[in-house]
Amino acid sequence: MTLKPIHITEFLGKDGKATEDYRRMMARIAHGFHQDPGAADVQDYRARRDQAAGFVLRGFEDTTDLPEWAGSGPKPVATILGFPLRINAGKDVIDLWGISGVGVAPTHRRQGLLRSMMHSELETAQRNGFPLAGLTATEGGIYGRFGFGISSRQCTYEVNLRAKPRILTEVLEATGADGGSIVEAEPRGLLELARDLNRRRVEIIPGQISRLTSTMEDGLGIVSLDKESLDPRRACEAFVYRGPRGVDGYAVIEHEGWDKESSRVKVVDFQVATTAAWAGLWDHLFQLDLIDYLTFEGAPGQPLGNLVRNPRDVRLTKDVDLIWTRILDVKTVLESRSYPTDGELVLLIDDPVELVTGAYALRVTDGVGTVTASEYLPESGRRGTQSEDDAELAPGAPRVRLSVDRLASAAFRGCHVEARFGVLRGEGVLQATRLFSVDDEPYCDFDF
Repeated sequence: MTLKPIHITEFLGKDGKATEDYRRMMARIAHGFHQDPGAADVQDYRARRDQAAGFVLRGFEDTTDLPEWAGSGPKPVATILGFPLRINAGKDVIDLWGISGVGVAPTHRRQGLLRSMMHSELETAQRNGFPLAGLTATEGGIYGRFGFGISSRQCTYEVNLRAKPRILTEVLEATGADGGSIVEAEPRGLLELARDLNRRRVEIIPGQISRLTSTMEDGLGIVSLDKESLDPRRACEAFVYRGPRGVDGYAVIEHEGWDKESSRVKVVDFQVATTAAWAGLWDHLFQLDLIDYLTFEGAPGQPLGNLVRNPRDVRLTKDVDLIWTRILDVKTVLESRSYPTDGELVLLIDDPVELVTGAYALRVTDGVGTVTASEYLPESGRRGTQSEDDAELAPGAPRVRLSVDRLASAAFRGCHVEARFGVLRGEGVLQATRLFSVDDEPYCDFDF
Protein backbone atom coordinates (compact mmCIF):
# COMPACT_ATOMS: atom_id res chain seq x y z
CA MET A 1 0.00 0.00 0.00
CA THR A 2 1.34 3.41 -1.03
CA LEU A 3 -0.39 6.55 0.23
CA LYS A 4 0.01 9.95 -1.37
CA PRO A 5 -1.22 13.27 0.10
CA ILE A 6 -3.92 15.16 -1.82
CA HIS A 7 -4.27 18.95 -1.94
CA ILE A 8 -6.75 20.41 -4.42
CA THR A 9 -7.92 24.02 -4.76
CA GLU A 10 -8.87 24.05 -8.46
CA PHE A 11 -12.07 22.09 -8.99
CA LEU A 12 -12.97 23.17 -12.53
CA GLY A 13 -11.42 22.24 -15.84
CA LYS A 14 -11.06 24.51 -18.87
CA ASP A 15 -14.52 23.40 -19.97
CA GLY A 16 -16.02 24.83 -16.76
CA LYS A 17 -16.94 21.37 -15.48
CA ALA A 18 -15.69 19.46 -12.45
CA THR A 19 -12.28 17.85 -12.81
CA GLU A 20 -11.88 14.10 -12.46
CA ASP A 21 -9.86 14.63 -9.27
CA TYR A 22 -12.76 16.57 -7.77
CA ARG A 23 -15.30 13.95 -8.84
CA ARG A 24 -13.25 11.14 -7.30
CA MET A 25 -12.84 12.99 -4.02
CA MET A 26 -16.52 13.91 -3.78
CA ALA A 27 -17.52 10.34 -4.61
CA ARG A 28 -15.33 9.12 -1.74
CA ILE A 29 -16.99 11.63 0.63
CA ALA A 30 -20.48 10.63 -0.52
CA HIS A 31 -19.77 6.91 -0.14
CA GLY A 32 -18.36 7.54 3.33
CA PHE A 33 -21.77 8.85 4.38
CA HIS A 34 -23.65 6.21 2.34
CA GLN A 35 -24.96 8.86 -0.04
CA ASP A 36 -25.35 9.24 -3.78
CA PRO A 37 -22.50 11.40 -5.17
CA GLY A 38 -24.99 12.90 -7.60
CA ALA A 39 -25.15 13.14 -11.36
CA ALA A 40 -22.45 14.93 -13.33
CA ASP A 41 -24.43 18.18 -13.54
CA VAL A 42 -24.84 18.29 -9.74
CA GLN A 43 -21.12 17.67 -9.30
CA ASP A 44 -20.38 20.49 -11.75
CA TYR A 45 -22.66 22.82 -9.78
CA ARG A 46 -20.99 21.92 -6.48
CA ALA A 47 -17.53 22.35 -8.01
CA ARG A 48 -18.41 25.86 -9.18
CA ARG A 49 -19.86 26.86 -5.81
CA ASP A 50 -17.06 25.22 -3.80
CA GLN A 51 -14.27 26.82 -5.80
CA ALA A 52 -15.91 30.25 -5.59
CA ALA A 53 -16.24 29.86 -1.80
CA GLY A 54 -12.54 29.07 -1.36
CA PHE A 55 -12.83 25.38 -0.53
CA VAL A 56 -9.68 23.29 -0.12
CA LEU A 57 -9.81 19.50 -0.60
CA ARG A 58 -7.20 17.48 1.25
CA GLY A 59 -6.67 13.86 2.12
CA PHE A 60 -4.83 10.76 0.96
CA GLU A 61 -5.07 8.50 -2.06
CA ASP A 62 -3.87 4.94 -2.45
CA THR A 63 -1.64 4.59 -5.51
CA THR A 64 -1.32 0.82 -5.27
CA ASP A 65 -2.00 -1.00 -8.56
CA LEU A 66 -5.42 -2.59 -8.42
CA PRO A 67 -7.36 -4.96 -10.70
CA GLU A 68 -9.41 -3.30 -13.39
CA TRP A 69 -12.64 -4.28 -11.65
CA ALA A 70 -11.56 -2.26 -8.57
CA GLY A 71 -11.36 0.97 -10.57
CA SER A 72 -8.56 2.59 -12.48
CA GLY A 73 -6.18 5.26 -11.22
CA PRO A 74 -5.37 6.33 -7.66
CA LYS A 75 -8.24 5.85 -5.18
CA PRO A 76 -8.97 8.53 -2.57
CA VAL A 77 -9.15 6.79 0.80
CA ALA A 78 -9.26 9.73 3.24
CA THR A 79 -10.85 13.16 2.79
CA ILE A 80 -11.29 16.49 4.51
CA LEU A 81 -12.80 19.73 3.18
CA GLY A 82 -11.89 23.17 4.53
CA PHE A 83 -13.36 26.59 3.71
CA PRO A 84 -13.53 30.13 5.14
CA LEU A 85 -16.61 31.39 6.97
CA ARG A 86 -17.52 34.10 9.49
CA ILE A 87 -19.24 33.64 12.87
CA ASN A 88 -20.77 35.87 15.51
CA ALA A 89 -18.75 35.05 18.65
CA GLY A 90 -21.14 36.86 20.98
CA LYS A 91 -20.05 40.46 20.40
CA ASP A 92 -17.81 40.57 17.35
CA VAL A 93 -17.87 38.68 14.05
CA ILE A 94 -14.67 36.70 13.53
CA ASP A 95 -13.20 34.29 10.98
CA LEU A 96 -14.07 30.60 11.20
CA TRP A 97 -12.43 27.77 9.26
CA GLY A 98 -15.22 25.42 8.30
CA ILE A 99 -14.50 21.69 8.10
CA SER A 100 -16.64 19.10 6.35
CA GLY A 101 -16.46 15.85 4.38
CA VAL A 102 -14.22 14.17 6.95
CA GLY A 103 -13.86 10.45 6.39
CA VAL A 104 -11.59 7.46 6.00
CA ALA A 105 -12.40 4.41 3.86
CA PRO A 106 -13.11 1.27 5.93
CA THR A 107 -10.16 -0.44 4.22
CA HIS A 108 -7.71 2.17 5.55
CA ARG A 109 -8.82 2.83 9.11
CA ARG A 110 -6.67 2.49 12.25
CA GLN A 111 -3.65 3.84 10.42
CA GLY A 112 -3.72 7.34 11.88
CA LEU A 113 -5.13 9.02 8.77
CA LEU A 114 -7.96 10.82 10.57
CA ARG A 115 -5.61 12.12 13.24
CA SER A 116 -3.06 13.20 10.63
CA MET A 117 -5.64 15.06 8.53
CA MET A 118 -7.34 16.77 11.45
CA HIS A 119 -4.12 17.88 13.10
CA SER A 120 -2.82 19.23 9.81
CA GLU A 121 -6.10 21.03 9.06
CA LEU A 122 -6.17 22.71 12.47
CA GLU A 123 -2.49 23.65 12.38
CA THR A 124 -2.91 25.15 8.91
CA ALA A 125 -6.01 27.10 9.92
CA GLN A 126 -4.22 28.46 12.98
CA ARG A 127 -1.15 29.40 10.94
CA ASN A 128 -3.41 31.22 8.47
CA GLY A 129 -4.90 33.34 11.24
CA PHE A 130 -8.26 31.67 11.83
CA PRO A 131 -9.15 31.94 15.55
CA LEU A 132 -11.82 29.23 15.32
CA ALA A 133 -12.53 26.06 13.38
CA GLY A 134 -16.02 24.63 13.15
CA LEU A 135 -17.93 21.61 11.89
CA THR A 136 -21.14 19.63 12.20
CA ALA A 137 -20.63 16.09 13.43
CA THR A 138 -22.29 12.94 12.17
CA GLU A 139 -20.96 11.05 15.19
CA GLY A 140 -20.80 12.85 18.53
CA GLY A 141 -17.93 10.94 20.11
CA ILE A 142 -15.20 11.69 17.58
CA TYR A 143 -14.28 15.36 17.64
CA GLY A 144 -13.87 16.10 21.34
CA ARG A 145 -10.47 14.40 21.18
CA PHE A 146 -9.41 17.06 18.67
CA GLY A 147 -10.60 19.90 20.91
CA PHE A 148 -14.06 20.55 19.42
CA GLY A 149 -16.91 21.43 21.77
CA ILE A 150 -20.63 21.92 21.16
CA SER A 151 -21.29 25.60 20.52
CA SER A 152 -24.90 25.52 19.33
CA ARG A 153 -27.82 23.14 19.16
CA GLN A 154 -30.80 22.85 16.84
CA CYS A 155 -34.33 21.91 17.79
CA THR A 156 -37.27 20.84 15.66
CA TYR A 157 -40.70 22.10 16.66
CA GLU A 158 -44.22 21.26 15.54
CA VAL A 159 -47.10 23.74 15.57
CA ASN A 160 -50.67 22.48 15.70
CA LEU A 161 -52.50 24.75 13.26
CA ARG A 162 -55.75 22.89 13.87
CA ALA A 163 -55.82 24.65 17.25
CA LYS A 164 -55.82 28.06 15.51
CA PRO A 165 -52.80 29.49 17.38
CA ARG A 166 -52.17 33.22 17.24
CA ILE A 167 -49.34 35.48 18.29
CA LEU A 168 -50.34 37.50 21.37
CA THR A 169 -51.78 40.89 20.48
CA GLU A 170 -49.40 42.68 22.83
CA VAL A 171 -46.43 41.08 21.03
CA LEU A 172 -47.61 42.39 17.68
CA GLU A 173 -48.08 45.83 19.18
CA ALA A 174 -44.81 45.95 21.14
CA THR A 175 -42.65 44.77 18.23
CA GLY A 176 -44.34 47.04 15.71
CA ALA A 177 -45.19 44.04 13.53
CA ASP A 178 -48.50 45.62 12.59
CA GLY A 179 -46.58 48.48 10.99
CA GLY A 180 -45.31 46.18 8.26
CA SER A 181 -46.91 44.08 5.56
CA ILE A 182 -46.61 40.54 4.17
CA VAL A 183 -46.03 40.06 0.45
CA GLU A 184 -46.27 36.68 -1.28
CA ALA A 185 -43.22 36.11 -3.48
CA GLU A 186 -41.49 33.64 -5.76
CA PRO A 187 -38.79 32.15 -3.50
CA ARG A 188 -36.37 31.53 -6.35
CA GLY A 189 -36.16 35.29 -6.87
CA LEU A 190 -35.04 36.10 -3.32
CA LEU A 191 -31.32 35.28 -3.50
CA GLU A 192 -30.12 38.88 -3.08
CA LEU A 193 -32.50 39.36 -0.14
CA ALA A 194 -31.16 36.13 1.35
CA ARG A 195 -27.59 37.42 1.12
CA ASP A 196 -28.52 40.75 2.71
CA LEU A 197 -30.47 39.17 5.56
CA ASN A 198 -27.68 36.70 6.29
CA ARG A 199 -25.20 39.56 6.58
CA ARG A 200 -27.52 41.30 9.03
CA ARG A 201 -28.18 38.16 11.05
CA VAL A 202 -24.49 37.36 11.41
CA GLU A 203 -24.04 40.80 12.97
CA ILE A 204 -26.77 40.37 15.60
CA ILE A 205 -27.18 36.66 16.44
CA PRO A 206 -24.51 34.92 18.58
CA GLY A 207 -23.46 31.67 16.92
CA GLN A 208 -24.80 32.60 13.48
CA ILE A 209 -22.42 31.72 10.64
CA SER A 210 -22.22 33.26 7.17
CA ARG A 211 -24.13 31.04 4.77
CA LEU A 212 -22.71 29.51 1.63
CA THR A 213 -24.37 30.40 -1.68
CA SER A 214 -25.33 26.76 -2.19
CA THR A 215 -27.06 26.75 1.21
CA MET A 216 -29.10 29.82 0.31
CA GLU A 217 -30.02 28.48 -3.13
CA ASP A 218 -31.14 25.19 -1.61
CA GLY A 219 -33.21 26.95 1.06
CA LEU A 220 -34.96 29.04 -1.58
CA GLY A 221 -35.74 26.01 -3.73
CA ILE A 222 -33.55 27.18 -6.60
CA VAL A 223 -31.97 23.72 -6.46
CA SER A 224 -32.86 20.50 -4.65
CA LEU A 225 -29.55 19.42 -3.14
CA ASP A 226 -31.24 17.16 -0.59
CA LYS A 227 -32.37 15.11 -3.60
CA GLU A 228 -29.06 15.58 -5.48
CA SER A 229 -30.91 17.46 -8.19
CA LEU A 230 -30.61 20.88 -9.82
CA ASP A 231 -34.35 20.90 -10.46
CA PRO A 232 -36.16 23.65 -8.53
CA ARG A 233 -38.48 22.74 -5.69
CA ARG A 234 -41.72 23.97 -7.22
CA ALA A 235 -43.85 23.30 -4.14
CA CYS A 236 -42.08 26.07 -2.22
CA GLU A 237 -43.87 29.31 -1.34
CA ALA A 238 -42.37 32.47 0.12
CA PHE A 239 -43.72 35.28 2.28
CA VAL A 240 -41.71 38.48 2.67
CA TYR A 241 -42.09 40.92 5.57
CA ARG A 242 -41.69 44.57 4.57
CA GLY A 243 -41.13 46.99 7.42
CA PRO A 244 -41.13 50.80 7.30
CA ARG A 245 -37.50 50.80 6.13
CA GLY A 246 -37.62 47.88 3.73
CA VAL A 247 -37.48 44.09 3.79
CA ASP A 248 -36.65 42.69 7.23
CA GLY A 249 -37.38 39.01 6.72
CA TYR A 250 -38.92 36.17 4.78
CA ALA A 251 -40.22 32.64 5.29
CA VAL A 252 -40.12 29.82 2.74
CA ILE A 253 -42.46 26.88 3.23
CA GLU A 254 -42.87 23.56 1.43
CA HIS A 255 -45.94 21.34 1.53
CA GLU A 256 -45.15 17.68 2.18
CA GLY A 257 -47.87 16.37 -0.13
CA TRP A 258 -51.45 15.19 0.14
CA ASP A 259 -50.71 11.47 0.46
CA LYS A 260 -50.60 11.61 4.27
CA GLU A 261 -53.26 11.49 6.96
CA SER A 262 -52.70 15.13 7.83
CA SER A 263 -51.70 18.16 5.78
CA ARG A 264 -48.19 19.24 6.76
CA VAL A 265 -45.94 22.14 5.86
CA LYS A 266 -42.27 22.55 6.67
CA VAL A 267 -40.58 25.92 7.07
CA VAL A 268 -37.46 25.31 4.98
CA ASP A 269 -35.97 28.79 5.38
CA PHE A 270 -36.77 31.50 7.92
CA GLN A 271 -34.63 34.63 7.79
CA VAL A 272 -35.50 37.64 9.93
CA ALA A 273 -33.43 40.58 11.14
CA THR A 274 -35.98 42.29 13.44
CA THR A 275 -38.48 41.21 16.08
CA ALA A 276 -41.21 42.88 14.04
CA ALA A 277 -40.46 40.64 11.06
CA TRP A 278 -40.33 37.59 13.34
CA ALA A 279 -43.73 38.29 14.89
CA GLY A 280 -45.33 39.40 11.63
CA LEU A 281 -44.24 36.31 9.69
CA TRP A 282 -45.30 33.88 12.41
CA ASP A 283 -48.68 35.56 12.71
CA HIS A 284 -49.12 35.11 8.96
CA LEU A 285 -47.96 31.47 8.94
CA PHE A 286 -50.46 30.64 11.69
CA GLN A 287 -53.27 31.68 9.37
CA LEU A 288 -52.39 29.39 6.44
CA ASP A 289 -55.40 27.53 5.05
CA LEU A 290 -55.68 23.76 4.58
CA ILE A 291 -52.71 23.04 6.88
CA ASP A 292 -52.90 20.86 10.00
CA TYR A 293 -49.30 20.95 11.23
CA LEU A 294 -46.29 23.15 10.60
CA THR A 295 -42.72 22.13 11.48
CA PHE A 296 -39.67 24.35 11.80
CA GLU A 297 -36.16 24.39 13.24
CA GLY A 298 -34.86 26.83 15.82
CA ALA A 299 -32.72 27.32 18.88
CA PRO A 300 -33.37 25.52 22.19
CA GLY A 301 -35.87 27.50 24.21
CA GLN A 302 -36.93 29.59 21.22
CA PRO A 303 -39.68 32.03 22.24
CA LEU A 304 -42.62 31.02 20.05
CA GLY A 305 -44.26 28.77 22.64
CA ASN A 306 -44.24 31.61 25.17
CA LEU A 307 -45.78 34.14 22.79
CA VAL A 308 -48.94 32.33 21.70
CA ARG A 309 -52.23 32.05 23.54
CA ASN A 310 -51.80 28.34 24.27
CA PRO A 311 -48.15 27.23 24.78
CA ARG A 312 -49.13 23.61 24.07
CA ASP A 313 -49.76 24.50 20.44
CA VAL A 314 -45.96 24.51 19.95
CA ARG A 315 -44.27 21.19 20.67
CA LEU A 316 -40.57 20.27 20.77
CA THR A 317 -39.94 17.06 18.80
CA LYS A 318 -36.14 16.92 18.44
CA ASP A 319 -33.02 18.43 20.01
CA VAL A 320 -29.57 17.76 18.50
CA ASP A 321 -26.09 19.29 18.58
CA LEU A 322 -25.34 21.32 15.46
CA ILE A 323 -22.15 23.41 15.43
CA TRP A 324 -18.95 22.23 17.12
CA THR A 325 -16.13 24.76 17.37
CA ARG A 326 -12.43 24.44 18.09
CA ILE A 327 -10.52 27.38 19.56
CA LEU A 328 -7.26 28.17 17.77
CA ASP A 329 -6.68 31.65 19.24
CA VAL A 330 -7.83 32.01 22.85
CA LYS A 331 -7.29 35.76 23.00
CA THR A 332 -9.31 36.60 19.89
CA VAL A 333 -12.22 34.32 20.75
CA LEU A 334 -12.62 35.39 24.36
CA GLU A 335 -12.19 39.08 23.54
CA SER A 336 -14.91 38.75 20.86
CA ARG A 337 -17.71 37.88 23.29
CA SER A 338 -19.46 40.05 25.86
CA TYR A 339 -19.57 39.32 29.59
CA PRO A 340 -22.47 39.82 32.03
CA THR A 341 -20.28 40.83 34.98
CA ASP A 342 -16.80 42.11 35.69
CA GLY A 343 -14.04 40.05 37.25
CA GLU A 344 -10.74 38.29 36.78
CA LEU A 345 -9.94 34.63 36.15
CA VAL A 346 -6.95 32.57 35.08
CA LEU A 347 -7.80 29.76 32.64
CA LEU A 348 -5.55 26.70 32.65
CA ILE A 349 -6.36 25.17 29.27
CA ASP A 350 -5.55 21.57 28.42
CA ASP A 351 -5.36 20.78 24.70
CA PRO A 352 -4.97 17.28 23.20
CA VAL A 353 -3.50 18.76 20.00
CA GLU A 354 -1.13 21.12 21.87
CA LEU A 355 -2.21 24.19 19.90
CA VAL A 356 -3.41 26.46 22.73
CA THR A 357 -2.33 24.63 25.90
CA GLY A 358 -1.38 27.11 28.59
CA ALA A 359 -2.34 29.68 31.22
CA TYR A 360 -4.38 32.73 30.19
CA ALA A 361 -5.60 35.61 32.36
CA LEU A 362 -9.07 36.95 31.56
CA ARG A 363 -9.92 40.39 32.96
CA VAL A 364 -13.42 41.79 32.37
CA THR A 365 -14.10 45.51 32.81
CA ASP A 366 -17.48 47.03 31.93
CA GLY A 367 -18.39 43.79 30.17
CA VAL A 368 -15.34 43.84 27.88
CA GLY A 369 -12.80 41.03 28.16
CA THR A 370 -9.03 41.34 27.84
CA VAL A 371 -6.88 38.21 27.64
CA THR A 372 -3.20 37.97 28.54
CA ALA A 373 -1.31 34.75 27.84
CA SER A 374 1.54 33.50 30.02
CA GLU A 375 4.93 34.73 28.82
CA TYR A 376 6.33 31.22 29.11
CA LEU A 377 4.22 29.41 26.52
CA PRO A 378 6.18 27.29 24.03
CA GLU A 379 5.32 27.58 20.34
CA SER A 380 2.03 26.15 19.18
CA GLY A 381 2.12 22.41 18.58
CA ARG A 382 4.82 21.84 21.20
CA ARG A 383 3.05 22.83 24.37
CA GLY A 384 2.12 19.42 25.72
CA THR A 385 -1.44 18.47 26.50
CA GLN A 386 -1.57 19.63 30.16
CA SER A 387 -1.35 23.29 31.11
CA GLU A 388 1.04 24.50 33.79
CA ASP A 389 0.11 27.45 35.97
CA ASP A 390 2.10 30.67 35.85
CA ALA A 391 2.28 32.17 39.34
CA GLU A 392 3.29 35.55 37.90
CA LEU A 393 0.14 35.76 35.77
CA ALA A 394 -2.62 37.68 37.63
CA PRO A 395 -1.41 36.33 41.00
CA GLY A 396 -4.55 37.39 42.87
CA ALA A 397 -7.02 35.84 40.43
CA PRO A 398 -8.72 32.47 41.00
CA ARG A 399 -7.74 29.57 38.73
CA VAL A 400 -9.91 27.16 36.79
CA ARG A 401 -8.72 24.17 34.75
CA LEU A 402 -10.65 23.01 31.73
CA SER A 403 -10.07 21.31 28.40
CA VAL A 404 -10.16 23.33 25.18
CA ASP A 405 -13.35 21.61 24.00
CA ARG A 406 -15.13 22.71 27.19
CA LEU A 407 -13.81 26.22 26.73
CA ALA A 408 -15.32 26.32 23.24
CA SER A 409 -18.70 25.37 24.70
CA ALA A 410 -18.33 27.85 27.55
CA ALA A 411 -17.45 30.70 25.21
CA PHE A 412 -20.77 30.30 23.37
CA ARG A 413 -23.15 28.56 25.79
CA GLY A 414 -21.75 29.07 29.28
CA CYS A 415 -20.46 26.39 31.65
CA HIS A 416 -22.97 26.11 34.50
CA VAL A 417 -23.60 22.37 34.04
CA GLU A 418 -19.90 21.51 33.61
CA ALA A 419 -19.07 23.48 36.75
CA ARG A 420 -21.83 21.89 38.79
CA PHE A 421 -20.76 18.35 37.98
CA GLY A 422 -16.99 18.74 38.31
CA VAL A 423 -15.90 18.94 34.68
CA LEU A 424 -14.29 22.27 35.55
CA ARG A 425 -11.83 22.23 38.44
CA GLY A 426 -10.20 24.77 40.72
CA GLU A 427 -11.15 27.61 43.04
CA GLY A 428 -12.21 29.69 40.04
CA VAL A 429 -15.16 27.46 39.02
CA LEU A 430 -17.81 29.78 40.44
CA GLN A 431 -16.15 32.78 38.82
CA ALA A 432 -16.12 30.95 35.48
CA THR A 433 -19.87 30.29 35.66
CA ARG A 434 -20.50 33.97 36.33
CA LEU A 435 -18.26 35.33 33.59
CA PHE A 436 -19.33 32.88 30.88
CA SER A 437 -23.05 33.01 31.64
CA VAL A 438 -25.28 33.73 28.62
CA ASP A 439 -28.89 34.89 28.45
CA ASP A 440 -29.88 33.08 25.26
CA GLU A 441 -28.72 29.98 23.44
CA PRO A 442 -26.53 30.76 20.42
CA TYR A 443 -27.92 29.58 17.11
CA CYS A 444 -26.84 28.83 13.56
CA ASP A 445 -29.56 28.09 11.00
CA PHE A 446 -27.67 25.63 8.79
CA ASP A 447 -25.20 22.79 8.96
CA PHE A 448 -22.25 21.84 6.80
